[in-house]
Amino acid sequence: MSTVFVFGHKHPDNDAILSSVMLSQLLNQTNDGNLYVPRRLGEMPDESAAILRSWDFPEPELLEEIPAAREGEERQKVILTDHNEEVQSVHGLRNADIVGVVDHHRIANFQVASPIFFVTLPWGSSCSIVRYLFKAYGFEPTVAQASCLLAAMMTDTVMLKSPTTTDVDRRYVREFGERLGLDPVDFGMNIFMNRATGLYTPDQMVSHDIKAFEINGKRVFIGQYETVDKSAALGKIPQIREAMERFRKAKNGDTLVLCITDILEEGSQVLMCGDTSLPRRGLGIADAPEGVWIPGVLSRKKQVAAPIIAASGE
Repeated sequence: MSTVFVFGHKHPDNDAILSSVMLSQLLNQTNDGNLYVPRRLGEMPDESAAILRSWDFPEPELLEEIPAAREGEERQKVILTDHNEEVQSVHGLRNADIVGVVDHHRIANFQVASPIFFVTLPWGSSCSIVRYLFKAYGFEPTVAQASCLLAAMMTDTVMLKSPTTTDVDRRYVREFGERLGLDPVDFGMNIFMNRATGLYTPDQMVSHDIKAFEINGKRVFIGQYETVDKSAALGKIPQIREAMERFRKAKNGDTLVLCITDILEEGSQVLMCGDTSLPRRGLGIADAPEGVWIPGVLSRKKQVAAPIIAASGE
C-alpha cells in the first residue's frame, strides 16, 4: 500500500481544497490498495473551512514541501487537482511521483516518465470533474459530498456567471440543487459570504488567491480578490499597490496583475505592477494608478490569463 497525497495549487481557493478532499474520499471508496490523503498548499479559505466543518470533515493538513526520498525508500506519490503547472505546485514536486491529475486549466510544461491517471476537461470547476468521476467509478456522492462539490462549483463559476461555466456545470448544479432541496445560487452566495472579505488586509487581498505562470521565461503572477462590494478595496488602492510590489519582489516575479472582482456588479478592477507591457497588451488597457474597471471580467483563467498568455506570442 502507498500513501498518496492529493492536493490543489498554492494559495488554494475553494475548488482547490474541496476537489482534493472529495477526490481523496472517492478514490478511498474504490479500495484499490492505496490510501489517498488530502493536503493543502496554503491557508484554508474561510468558505472551505466552513463547509468541511459543517459536515465534520477534517481540514487537509498543510504540505510545505516534498523532500527527496532516502536511499531504499519509496518516492512520495501525489495527485494534483485544480492545477498541473510546477510553478503553482508544492516545493519539491520533482521529488515525487505524479500518479494523477484532475484539472480544468491549460496544460503547461508537464512531463512524467510513465502513463498516469490524467483527466482534464474544460469545465467551470475541478469539482465538476470530480462529480463526473464519481459516476465513472459507479458511486453516488453522499449528501455531505454533494454539498461540498456544489459549494466549489458555485464559487469557482462565480454563481454560474463566469464565461468558463458549461452546460455540464449547469446540469450538475441543477441535479445537486434538486437532490439537496435548495436553490444553488442562494446556497452559493451563503458559501461566498463565509469569506471574511471585509477583514482582509491589502497583503491578504493580493496573496489570498494568486497563481504563478511562466510565460516566455518571465514569472507572471495573476491574483483575484472576489467581493460583493469593491468600494472598501478601492479605498485602499495605494496600500494594495504597495502590497502587490512587496509580493512580486519577495517571489521574484516580473509582473503581477490583481483583479478586484465584484461578483454582484459582474466586473473587475484590474491593477498591475512590475513589467506591465504584457498584461497591457493582452488586456488592451493602460496601467492606471487607480486601476481599470473591466465590465464582465469574472474569470481569471479565461478572461485574464488566457489573453495575457496569447499576447506573449504576438
